[in-house]
Amino acid sequence: MVLLMTEEDEANKRSYYGLDRVLAISDCVFAFAVTLLVLDLAVPALSSGATSADLWEALSKEYVGFISYLLSFFIAAIWWSAHHRNFRYIRNSDLTLSWLNLLFLLWIALLPFFTKILEQYGNLQIAVVLYAADQAAAGFLLTLSWWYASLNHRLVDENLKSSAIRWVLRRDAIAPVFFVVSIGVSFISPTAAFMFWFGMIPVLIIASRLERKGGKQ
Repeated sequence: MVLLMTEEDEANKRSYYGLDRVLAISDCVFAFAVTLLVLDLAVPALSSGATSADLWEALSKEYVGFISYLLSFFIAAIWWSAHHRNFRYIRNSDLTLSWLNLLFLLWIALLPFFTKILEQYGNLQIAVVLYAADQAAAGFLLTLSWWYASLNHRLVDENLKSSAIRWVLRRDAIAPVFFVVSIGVSFISPTAAFMFWFGMIPVLIIASRLERKGGKQ
């Protein structure tokens, strides 16, 4: 009996530390991506005799960069929040979940790169498509990670209700669907596709509230 308990405890310990490492690298990648986003903001180069008006005028010309930064920061926050909420219910990890999570992080790490492309070439459809494709890939992998972990309660809390599992899956799928649709919108107007992304924020807020109510049923 003592041997069996020891083996079980050792298995739980390995599982715990596997999950712990998944969460650790995830937080590191998010921190890295958000830091690179702000580092891409350019400080205007002015002459020594420049006035406050000159600085303000120079900063106002960088509004596209600021808007791109704010958009990407909020999108990163959405992914981090969804990832955090998903793993709040996940109790164990395995090799498949670890790789799904790493593939999700691959696209998160690319966020600063595609943000820079969007900032410089936002008037071009390909820039919008590349940004949307990157985020759609991240969203689908996050959704796939939850589907894998929650299927038959494989890695999630055994007491988690099926209704709560379905609500999380639906909520995770909202953002990638938005980005896929925006690719179609970009054929009409790259600017319209860019603005379309902001509509995702209130939809996610409503979905989160519905999730809290639906998960209790």
